[in-house]
Amino acid sequence: MKSDNLIQLSGFLTKDVITNEKKSFAAFTIGRKIGEETMYMSCIAFPSQKFKIPFDILAKGNEVFVAGYLRPNNYTKDGVKHCSIQLVAEKIRE
Repeated sequence: MKSDNLIQLSGFLTKDVITNEKKSFAAFTIGRKIGEETMYMSCIAFPSQKFKIPFDILAKGNEVFVAGYLRPNNYTKDGVKHCSIQLVAEKIRE
């Protein structure tokens, strides 16, 4: 794990995981209520030799713990530049 940019969050999945036929990635969002506000974090995971994506627990409403690192997620759509951050998951558990 990238120790200089480590983040750990827990929260509830806001919808079912998004993936492709080969299951070469998993995209999901977790939400956590903090006081009166709800914080949302966009997450993405890529399987590797050290990390298998636990698709069986990635269903809407499940609480998960995610550890990984942050990366910028910048893109242009219809001529408008969008900037956000995304958590790249390296560990996911219930």
